[in-house]
Amino acid sequence: MTVHQSAHDRLAEVGSNIADDYMTLKLLAAGLARILWERQRVREGAEPTTGLLPQAWRTGVTRLWWRALEQGSNPPVSDMEVFAWCRLPLGGWPVRLDVSDSDAESLLIDGEELSAFADEAARLAPRSDAEAELTENRTFAKLLAVAELHGRTEEEVQQAYVALRLFLIETPVVSDLELNELTRRFSQVDRHGRLYVRDFFDAAYQYRKTGGPASCRVCSDCGNPLYEGVAMCGTPGCAGAPEIKQLRVLEGYYVQHRGVRICMHDPGLVEKRLFDAFGDLPEGRMRLHKWPVMDACDVAVEFPDPTAPDDPDRSEWWAGDAKDCTSATMLGRSFRWDRRMQARHRFLILPRHRFEQKHYVDDLKREMQGRSDGVRVISEDGFISKARARALGGVPW
Repeated sequence: MTVHQSAHDRLAEVGSNIADDYMTLKLLAAGLARILWERQRVREGAEPTTGLLPQAWRTGVTRLWWRALEQGSNPPVSDMEVFAWCRLPLGGWPVRLDVSDSDAESLLIDGEELSAFADEAARLAPRSDAEAELTENRTFAKLLAVAELHGRTEEEVQQAYVALRLFLIETPVVSDLELNELTRRFSQVDRHGRLYVRDFFDAAYQYRKTGGPASCRVCSDCGNPLYEGVAMCGTPGCAGAPEIKQLRVLEGYYVQHRGVRICMHDPGLVEKRLFDAFGDLPEGRMRLHKWPVMDACDVAVEFPDPTAPDDPDRSEWWAGDAKDCTSATMLGRSFRWDRRMQARHRFLILPRHRFEQKHYVDDLKREMQGRSDGVRVISEDGFISKARARALGGVPW
């Protein structure tokens, strides 16, 4: 029996799911995220948590090794070789990966950081894998906890949740004086006198001490901080230009962690545009709900029944999840509608810079076939236009 024949026998024992290259990429990305997080901790003076490579990485490399043998090609001989592959476009890896054409040019490591594709892949890694517990997941958990501690009723909890989510979208850079305003709004403390909202804030932001007046180079549109020498904002869909933001501080200011910025702030920009688009409608025509049912979806619009305007059960409801993801294939495979949000019409809303890419929309719709649960793919402009027309007396969808 040849080496490759033995490999095929072993492959049968592992299971056919070894050929799911997107799962392999998710595991590799989750492992890389943990490695980079550990490296940053050590730079800040913390002791390493372990000397071993993360389990997600080891599992991903093992799957990659068997995939190479299955194809009759040479498997990677070391982790360093796989690290080098992670800096190459996926379509150029020595092991052929079954990925969509729109993902073939993606990298896992871009410079010294995870690429946007890898960030998404890490977030979609199996939740039983501890390496998938990234910064944005911890931030979201703490956000939920703070909201629940600052509301006596379901409505008050929802209002607190919306305020904290909007804070992340509207303030990627925060002065210590602005933080004081947030702590006055969310003032509950634990038994040691520490503000619960500080746990949320410390998970989402990192501190930069200045000791006096401060300025920060930011994007004029989305507000994200920009490195010196960067001529334009790299946030997807953003056309802003660098500007200097003057900060009124006592001792310093805070900047969002990269994971929170990429996974919560940047995608939240399209959600904020959706919210702002309905502010000028006549009262009573439509009710806007932001992240209803504690984020069962991103936006819901309620069209009251003229004969019973105060009865939400008589209203017509539209609901949408806004998604700004690098990979249409991973989005389509992972998307699930939260059944807590009941609505007559359900939408997956794409920002205009994604919807304008025909191959992106085609890949997304192909992957959603059979698992979309009646959800329509629509652009942010299309959703806004149709909802406004319905509110102003247009015919139902």
